[in-house]
Amino acid sequence: MIRMNIKTRILAFVVFFELFAYSSIQLFNNYIYKQELLLLKSKELHQTFAASTTRINYLSLLMERNVTDLAIAGERFFSLVQNDLLTIQTLEKEAEQLLVTNFASFPEAIGGGLWYEPYSLSPSLKYFGPYAFQGKNNVEFSWDLNTPEYDYPNQDWYTIASRSGWGREQSRVRPIFWTAPYYDDAGTFSLMMTVDAIMLDEQGSEIGMATVDWSLEKLTNFLDSVKITDNSHPFLIHRASGKFISYPKQPEYIMQAATRVSWGNKVIEDVELDRLKVLTQIQIDQQAFNIYFYHTQSGFIFGSLSPMSDQENEIATITRVTLLAGAGIGAVFILLMFIVMTWLFSPFDYVLKLIKESISHKDDVNSTTEVEQIKYDKSNEFTPIIEELNKVYGQVSQYMSDISRNNQDLFESKNQIKRLNEKLEEKVELRTRQLAAKTQEALNSVQELKRTQKHLIEQEKHASLGRLVTGLAHEINTPLGICITSASHIDSIITDLHQRFEAETLQKKHFLFCYQELHNSSEILEKNLRRTSELVANFKQVSADQNVDTQRQFMLCDYLDKIIQSLRPKLSKSTHRLIFTPIEPDIEIYSNPGVLTQVMTNLVDNALLHAFHGIHSGQIIISASLVGKTVCIRVKDNGNGMSADTQAQIFDPFFTTARHIGGTGLGMHIVYNLVTQQLHGEIECQTQLNRGTEFVLTFPQTGAAHRRQH
Repeated sequence: MIRMNIKTRILAFVVFFELFAYSSIQLFNNYIYKQELLLLKSKELHQTFAASTTRINYLSLLMERNVTDLAIAGERFFSLVQNDLLTIQTLEKEAEQLLVTNFASFPEAIGGGLWYEPYSLSPSLKYFGPYAFQGKNNVEFSWDLNTPEYDYPNQDWYTIASRSGWGREQSRVRPIFWTAPYYDDAGTFSLMMTVDAIMLDEQGSEIGMATVDWSLEKLTNFLDSVKITDNSHPFLIHRASGKFISYPKQPEYIMQAATRVSWGNKVIEDVELDRLKVLTQIQIDQQAFNIYFYHTQSGFIFGSLSPMSDQENEIATITRVTLLAGAGIGAVFILLMFIVMTWLFSPFDYVLKLIKESISHKDDVNSTTEVEQIKYDKSNEFTPIIEELNKVYGQVSQYMSDISRNNQDLFESKNQIKRLNEKLEEKVELRTRQLAAKTQEALNSVQELKRTQKHLIEQEKHASLGRLVTGLAHEINTPLGICITSASHIDSIITDLHQRFEAETLQKKHFLFCYQELHNSSEILEKNLRRTSELVANFKQVSADQNVDTQRQFMLCDYLDKIIQSLRPKLSKSTHRLIFTPIEPDIEIYSNPGVLTQVMTNLVDNALLHAFHGIHSGQIIISASLVGKTVCIRVKDNGNGMSADTQAQIFDPFFTTARHIGGTGLGMHIVYNLVTQQLHGEIECQTQLNRGTEFVLTFPQTGAAHRRQH
C-alpha cells in the first residue's frame, strides 16, 4: 500500500472532490439543458401550429364574411325587384357589376354567384344565377350555369345547403353552410370547397343562396411546406367528411378516407378544438413517429408526422457538444487547482524540510546531547510554531536526563504497563471496530441519501427539495468533520503510545493522559455519528412521507381523542395542558389515519418545544369541524408566538430556532409534506408575538382513492 503524506492526501482529496462536484453539476446542468430544449421545441411546435391554424381559420372567416355580404346584396336586389324599383334587365347588370367587383378585390376565392329559387324573382323567370370567377388575367363573368341543362337548383352544392341543412355550425346572423371538399370537374379541375349563405326575404322565407368557391390548392401548398422537424410529414383532413385534403407522404390518399391509415380514427375521434394534441410512438413502416394535430374551428384537422429520431438526434448532438465542452473546462479547472494547491503548500514543505534537517542532527535519544535549534528567518504564521518547537527542543535534553533517571522506575512498572496496554489494545480494537461499523453505516447512509436525492430531483414534485439536500449536506458536514478530526486524533495518540512503548519510554502519567484522551475522543466520535445517523433517518422519513397510502373509513373525533390519549405520557412530564374541543363530534372521513397521527404528534411536539419558553402553564387546544366536504382541524396554543421572519420560514427544511437543544428543522417540513401530499390538503400558520400560534389544517373528507372507486 502506498503511503501518502498529508499534503498529497489533502491535494488528492481536493482534486477528487472538485472533480466529483464539477461532474455532478455538469451532468445536472446537462439534464436541465435537455429539459429546456424539449420545452423550447414544444413551444416551437405550438407556435408553428398556431400560425398555420390561424391562417386556416382566417381564410375560412374571409369566405364566410364575403358570402354573407353577397347574400345581403342578393336580398336587397330581391326586395327592389319585388317592389318594382328594379327591372330584371337592370338586375342582370347590377349583379354582374357586383360579382366582378367583389371577386376582383377578393383573390382568395376562385369564384361565386347569386342563385335565386326558381320563379322567385318573376313568375316567368325560372333560372337566375349570375356567376363570376378568376380568369387568367382578370375576373370573368358568365351566365353559362343559368340554363336548364345545368339546372343549378338540383346540383349537390345547392341541395345540400338548401334542402338538408348540412354543414358545420350555423352563424347567428344567417345560415352558413360548407360543402365537403370536391374536385371541380366543370371549371378549374382543382380541389375546392363551396360556402353557401341562404338568402331570405322580409318574411324569413328562403329565396336562394349566395356562394363563394374556395380553391384549396394555395392552402395545401402552404401547409405542405410547414416542417416542424427535418423529416416531418404534414397532413390536412376535412373533419366532417373524414377525407385527406393534403398528405404529401402518400399523395394517392388525397380525397380518400383518413381511416385508411392506422392513426386516422384516433385523430378524427378527438373533437377538442384549438388545442395541440399528440399521439406518441406510433409505428409506421417500422419507424416510430409522434403525430401532432390540431382541430380548427373551421372544420379542418391540420397535423404532422414527426419521426422521433429527429428530436432525439437534435438533442443528442447539442448535449454531446455541451458535455465535451464541459469536460474540457473541467480538465483546465483541475489543472489550475493542482497548480494553486501546490503553490499554497510550498511554505509547508519548507517548514517540514527544516524540521527534518533538525531531527537528522540528533544523537541517540537516550543521550543527554542538546538538540539543534531550527533556524527560521521568515515572519509568518509558522514563526510562532517554530519558536515553540525550539522551546521544546531546549527542554529535550532535560527530558532525556529525567528519562534516564526514570528508566529504572519504568522497568519496574513495565509489566504493569504491559498488562494495561493489552487491555488498552483490546479497548482500542473494540472502539476501532465500532468506529469502522459506524463509519460504514454513515457512508451507507450517505450513499442512500445520494440515491434518495436523485430520486427526489427526478420527481420534481416539491420546489424546496434542493434546499432540503443543501441543508442536509450542511448539517451532516459538521458532525462528520468532527468525527474525522476525532479519528485523526485517536490515530495520532495510538501511534505515539506505540512508539513510546516500543522505545520503553512510556510513563504511567503519560499513559493515563492518553487513555483519557482516547476515551473522550471516542465519546465525541460516537455522539456525532449518532447525530449523523439521526439526520439521515429524518431525511429518509421526509422522502418516505409521500409513499404512505393506507386509507380507511373512521370517525375523526374518536381517532383524534385516541391520538391525544397517546400523548398524555409526554404531557405528564410538563406543566402544560392539551385540550380537545370537537365542534362537530360525529365526523366520518375516509383518509389516512397513520398520516394524521404523525401530523398531530409533530404539531403537539413543536408546540411543547417552542411555544412556552418562560411560560409555566400553557394550553394547547385542538378542535375539529366539517365545512361542506372539507375537514378543518385547528391546533392553537397560548404561547410566545412567532416573528414574521420565523413564520415565513416555518415549513422550510432545516429551519429551526432550537438547534442548541437538538432541533433538526425537519418536523414542520414533514408536517407540510404529509398534509399537502398525502392528505391532499392545506396547512396555514397564524401567529403573533406574545399572542400564541394557531395551525389550521384543511383536507377533503373523502380521500382521492375512495373518490375514484365511487
